[in-house]
Amino acid sequence: MIVIRKDKDDIGKDGKKTSFLPLLFTVIIFLLLFLVIPIGLVLLLHLPWYLLFIYPLGIVIGAILIIVGVVIIYLGIKGLRLRYSRDSYDKIKEGLVTTGIYAYTRNPMYFGAIIMILGWFLVFPFTFILISTFLFLVLFYITARSEEKQLQEKYGRKFLEYKRKVPLFIPYPKF
Repeated sequence: MIVIRKDKDDIGKDGKKTSFLPLLFTVIIFLLLFLVIPIGLVLLLHLPWYLLFIYPLGIVIGAILIIVGVVIIYLGIKGLRLRYSRDSYDKIKEGLVTTGIYAYTRNPMYFGAIIMILGWFLVFPFTFILISTFLFLVLFYITARSEEKQLQEKYGRKFLEYKRKVPLFIPYPKF
């Protein structure tokens, strides 16, 4: 989960923002993963542009998936704001968030984004959107694993216990 918040470090000594390079880098990665690479693969492999077998039922299922994905992302962000809100960030002792949607998945925002992109594919069944869904899944997996290393270093045994109980992305029933 990537959390963007404004710190004192974001503002230079002259009172202006220090850099827009991280935002530019994010936009470039997004364009590569969602447009350039998938469209290039469609052209290179001579794949069909549009998958007709999904239409029209795919529109209904896709719309539902988009809504579910947005709700999951919202719950993930909301779960973090309860702990790290702008007003109470310094007042609350920093800790591992394991409540709310984080009790069911360790990465609700990544999980919601994948569901949402898959929904977009069902609404607009273009082959490049399907390819980009898999590329984002790989990116989210690599990023989540990297973040977990940092969390394990920071929280140690507490994070390992949480990791053992809660799945990386896809929630499953607990018996």
